[in-house]
Amino acid sequence: MSLFVAFVLAALLLVPALLVAIPVHEMGHAAAAYFQGDRSVRYFGYFTLDPRRFLDPLGVIAVFIALVGWGRRVPVQPNRISTMRQRIVHQLGGPAANLVVAVALGAVLRFLTAMGLHSTLDLSVGLVGAALYAIVFLNLSIFAFQLLPIPGLDGWEVVETLFRSRNPRFFFNVSARRQQIWIGAIVILFLFQLFQGASLLALVMSPFYTPASLISLGQCSGYAIPGLTGLYPCLPLGR
Repeated sequence: MSLFVAFVLAALLLVPALLVAIPVHEMGHAAAAYFQGDRSVRYFGYFTLDPRRFLDPLGVIAVFIALVGWGRRVPVQPNRISTMRQRIVHQLGGPAANLVVAVALGAVLRFLTAMGLHSTLDLSVGLVGAALYAIVFLNLSIFAFQLLPIPGLDGWEVVETLFRSRNPRFFFNVSARRQQIWIGAIVILFLFQLFQGASLLALVMSPFYTPASLISLGQCSGYAIPGLTGLYPCLPLGR
């Protein structure tokens, strides 16, 4: 198979993957809010099979560039989701939904593999396995990425919920400088790749990604678009 065909197929397989993983993440947040008493998420249409409700253009672009992504954040009513426990459950609802889907589809993929179906990027029945793997991978990737303590991600929201009352000025300043922090993070990732020849993003995601991948697939592996990008957030034990 030529590099061009492998590039096209690997990129195209990310389309159904993001149409599953990103809505699942946001509906996980919506479900966590709903079951804690905030019925507005249902009223405003956050339980829908239409992925356009959840897709964020920059988050979609990030999937093809960095193999991570995000969607449009689900708003909640502060008077309904008000306690520390409620906020943490809401914030972890998205990553938890991605993990549940990855484990379920990973079990299906492992069963199909045991039955003789091998995932390949060839124009054959193996492409079905590759498509299923792409969905599992992106759910795992978003799960691990969103748990990072970076402003705007769920991991940071958990940190802020736990510690904002102790130092509100610090968290206010971080929120006000979110754009600059993201630009700085991207520059650091680029420089680390340039000078160390390794992915810092994969390194910081690996403590979350590796055990989740082992549970879902029985092994830890990443994903690559040949000639463009790759992400292998696996600790040495999992590779």
